[in-house]
Amino acid sequence: MNLSELCSKLDAYFNIAAYAETDWHDLIPEAARGALQRFLQDGFTTTWNGLMLNNVPPDDDIDRVYLAVFPSQDVLDTIIAREVERGAPGTLIFTHHPLSYSESKAVFKPIPTAQLEELQSHHISLYSCHAPLDCHPETSTTSALAAALELEEGTQFGQYYAGKAGIHGKVTPTTFQDFAKRLAEVCELPYLRYDQCHHNGQSVHHVAIVAGGGGDIDFINEASAFGADTYITGHWWLFGDSEFGQQHREKMQAFVPTLKLNLLGASHYSSEMVVMRDQMVDWFREQNLEAMLMRQEDPWQ
Repeated sequence: MNLSELCSKLDAYFNIAAYAETDWHDLIPEAARGALQRFLQDGFTTTWNGLMLNNVPPDDDIDRVYLAVFPSQDVLDTIIAREVERGAPGTLIFTHHPLSYSESKAVFKPIPTAQLEELQSHHISLYSCHAPLDCHPETSTTSALAAALELEEGTQFGQYYAGKAGIHGKVTPTTFQDFAKRLAEVCELPYLRYDQCHHNGQSVHHVAIVAGGGGDIDFINEASAFGADTYITGHWWLFGDSEFGQQHREKMQAFVPTLKLNLLGASHYSSEMVVMRDQMVDWFREQNLEAMLMRQEDPWQ
């Protein structure tokens, strides 16, 4: 398929133009901004969504798409190696985030210059779709997780840029322990970290979900206000020495004791991997493209 045509379809489907996430710029170290700017597609930083790296092949056609939650170094190295093996005919990476993320450190990192050069030389383009993929009414990080957890009567909540990032609904009443086990299975985790589990003594029936980094106090308060008994996200307790992580922990230390609902966190990556696995692979296959999900070896890296 023609790369330009595919990107136009993605832009329209996810309404990219409505989402301006310029705060990504502030997450990039100043020393890395100049190098990164050399590779970014013209106009990308207007919204920080859409075609980010335009490394178009000579004929502008691609036959394969790789799907990733984060453009981490390990994931990109694997993609580059696979494309070198098949002669680098041209491909697209569809990623949820424009930067990689370390959950253990609560730090975002840009793609290193050496990898940007490798991607360019092997005709590997990259399309980033963050808030638009969080908020789409049919294809989203949260709707995919809600479907996998068999939520019924799903309703969106949680205003986020031009849409809503959360969904709440009902599940068959179950215990906190059984539901936590189900969440781990859906997210392909061997277990949930104990520090992401807060059992407040309630059985699980009315569930609110915001995939990824949904540990936002406003979102949780909204879920509590409409009667949810359990709140699900990627992570609600942050780690690491970053200023962002420390500030968030201070807020949560005061906030969590006031809650009446259960909290469960999978991992940022795993909670958003579900949309790639369950929805986006099929979306690209409907465009007659080979689609491959790139899993992270460490879901909490």
